[in-house]
Amino acid sequence: MTTKIDLISFNIENLSKSFLKKITLKRNYRLIGKWCKNHQILEDDSNKLFTLDFKNWKNKKGKLRDIRNINNIYKKLLKEFVNNLNKTHNKSYPMKYWEFLINRWLLANVIDIYSKWKISEKIINKFSIRKFFTLELNEKYFIPENTWHHNVLHKGNDGLWAHIMFRRIFKYKIKRLNEINLKPKKKFTEFKKIKKFQTYKVKSFFNLCFSQKIFTYDLSFDKKLLFFIKLKNLFLNFFYSKKEVKLNSDSLDLRKNFVKLFKTNGNNLECFIKENIFFSFPKIFLENYHSLEKEYQNLNWIKNPDFIMTTYGHYFDEIFKIYCSKNIIDNSKIFIFQHGDGGIYDFNDYYTIGWDEALSDKYFVWGNNPKKRYKNFYYTKKYISSKIKFKTKLNCKILITMYGFNEQPFRPLDGYYDNYNINKDLYSNNKIFFNNLSSNLKNKINIKILDNSKNKVVSNSCKKLYKTKNFINEKKDYAKILNKYNMIVHFYLGTPFFESMFYNKPSILILNEKFQHHFDLNFKNLINNFKRVNICFDSPIKASKFVNDNFKNLGDWWNDSKVQSVRNKFCDLYCRNFQYTDDFKNLFIK
Repeated sequence: MTTKIDLISFNIENLSKSFLKKITLKRNYRLIGKWCKNHQILEDDSNKLFTLDFKNWKNKKGKLRDIRNINNIYKKLLKEFVNNLNKTHNKSYPMKYWEFLINRWLLANVIDIYSKWKISEKIINKFSIRKFFTLELNEKYFIPENTWHHNVLHKGNDGLWAHIMFRRIFKYKIKRLNEINLKPKKKFTEFKKIKKFQTYKVKSFFNLCFSQKIFTYDLSFDKKLLFFIKLKNLFLNFFYSKKEVKLNSDSLDLRKNFVKLFKTNGNNLECFIKENIFFSFPKIFLENYHSLEKEYQNLNWIKNPDFIMTTYGHYFDEIFKIYCSKNIIDNSKIFIFQHGDGGIYDFNDYYTIGWDEALSDKYFVWGNNPKKRYKNFYYTKKYISSKIKFKTKLNCKILITMYGFNEQPFRPLDGYYDNYNINKDLYSNNKIFFNNLSSNLKNKINIKILDNSKNKVVSNSCKKLYKTKNFINEKKDYAKILNKYNMIVHFYLGTPFFESMFYNKPSILILNEKFQHHFDLNFKNLINNFKRVNICFDSPIKASKFVNDNFKNLGDWWNDSKVQSVRNKFCDLYCRNFQYTDDFKNLFIK
């Protein structure tokens, strides 16, 4: 017999205390996911509501299937968007023009809805929904202004976007969904947030090119490295001022007529995404598009560049994106440079730098990466003029780097571990490691947390654990504080680990592979080498024992030829130092 459930798909911070008390420990009530919890610390067990979790990190076949499905949906939708945007704006631009503009939004939107669709399928197949609780929200305030606004909305820790999407999906799938409307306890403030997404920063540049026309924008480059590239290729450009502009909007009828152009014959995921376009498609590509074009026409940037270089601009900068779109149809080449960890994952780095590589003419990575799709380059953020050999400094401390992950369900079920569980397990590993350190070393701990979790629950939990220990502001440049520490302890393999290796700073990694995207074979082999020389540990207890035994003589371990050989191999592949001997004229060959 199918179990009947009453389903809650929003964060319980929106429920009154009396209602929570009424439903706690009743088996028929279910939270649709752990992001619906409202914990202030990770060890809080006061919430006894039953929670659903369908994530399956081990299912790599399912992950590959999802990637193929997502790509197929993306390609079909892209064709329709190109045709319909051209009709709506009376244009005849080719696919590559519109794809560069809407790629980031379209992929994120498809993956987000795909993920929620799969969760709804699991629930409908397993349960009978007796009641579906909904919050009374004005959904017009959730129409995104631009790509960045959509990113903020669909990953919003308040879970309101997720709730709206789940409500639409369940209503689409279940004809007579029994909705129970509730007024949110927490004050609705989305309409106040919109204003900050309605203005755009437009930069002015000084440009001078003696050979090929090369334009650089929002690059994460060491100044010396960038100067050398400009010198070798005889060009100069830098921005000298910026202004804020607000784009004018066309009527809402434009949106209604645009949505009608999409064919929705069917009752499947693709048709649902099309029906949802009215609420999810950013205004910048529709009501505000003509104003965006006018801003492009007023730019003083290089006309008809041969090459455009960027690290970050293609993500959310709509002014830069339309500049690229206008020029790539005239054969300008887009060069995108790696900005963080990546190039180490299976499935062609699909959910990381794979998107950037697919969008660029050349994608430059930080090392001699063996993957054929990448252009081998250097770690761009810093140039070191001479080799660094580690020397222990008196009174230097240990820095712990931690992450707190956004718990929202914007990734598919297969091949992923639930982010709420990741946060909890990260904290647990941290606590075990800290509790097994000697009392002397406990007093040497500082901690830096990049925390995107709801209520900063990871930071709050760590502050309770470490009490009076020093917490470093997450906005402080990691590279600029490294010299204050003799050792770095990483609980997640992210960009700080790459940087620690690059700067030759004694580091250990306490690794749980379920926290990561699946590694490719080359990187798995490197991880095994890290374990052999005590850079990587599976157990926080073994890691703390190693630190207890070796902290006084870190140089003996870290400068050992075997350790340095493994580190050098990692750096060569994934974060090698810039070499002035290279001829950077070869970069700019079409």
